[in-house]
Amino acid sequence: MKAKALGVPLLLFLLLFLLLFAARMNAETIQLGSLGTAADAGQSNSNGKTIAIAPNSLWAAALPSSSWVSFGKTGDTSNPGFFVVPNGTVVSFFDVFNLSGIPSGGKITVMADDAATVILNGVTLMAEAPISGNTYKICSDFGLGCRAPSVIDIPASDLHQGSNTLDFEVAQRNGVSFGLDYSGYVIDPVLTPVITPESSTAMLLGLGLLAIAALGASRKSANIPA
Repeated sequence: MKAKALGVPLLLFLLLFLLLFAARMNAETIQLGSLGTAADAGQSNSNGKTIAIAPNSLWAAALPSSSWVSFGKTGDTSNPGFFVVPNGTVVSFFDVFNLSGIPSGGKITVMADDAATVILNGVTLMAEAPISGNTYKICSDFGLGCRAPSVIDIPASDLHQGSNTLDFEVAQRNGVSFGLDYSGYVIDPVLTPVITPESSTAMLLGLGLLAIAALGASRKSANIPA
C-alpha cells in the first residue's frame, strides 16, 4: 500500500515536470539557387566547377537569388571567351543540400538552354521535352526552356533527412548558347524544445502543489475512524 500511495504524488510531479517544458515545431526554409561553386560549395557539374555566366540576350532574366550558370563561358555570344557547346552534349549540374528535420516539400523554378531534365535523389521531377517536333529556335519550344520559367513541386516523399542532391541534366540540341538557371526552396521542420514562460511555470507549480495537498487531505480524512 505504501508503494502505491507514493506512486500518485510521484506521478503528479512527473506530469508537472512535463508541463513545464514544451516542444515547438520551427519550419526552416532552405533556399536553393544557381550561384556557382564559388558562392556555394555544394554546387558543381560533371565537367568540374559551376560558374556564373553572362546570359544570352534572348534568355529571360535570371530568377530571384540566382544567376545563369554553366561550366564555361557559354551564354552571351559577344562575351570574350565564348564557345559553342557541341550538339548532343549533356552536362549534369548538381546542388547538394542538407535537411536536419523531416522535410515537408518545396518548389523549384527552372530555366535552361536548350533543355533539361530535373532529378532529385534519383527521382525524375520533370523530364526533358521531346526532341521530335521541337525547332529549338532559341531553346526548347516547350517544357523546360530559356524564355519562361517552369515551376516544379518538390514532394516531401522524394526528400531525405540529411544529404539531398538536385541534378539538372542540361542538354545542347541545336546550338548556340548553353546555360542553366534555377531558384527555389525546401521546408525543413525542426523540433525545438521551448521552456514555458515564468508566469506559466508558477501557475503550473501552484496547481500541482494544490492537487497534491488535496490528495493528501482526502487520504487522511478517509483513514479517520467513524
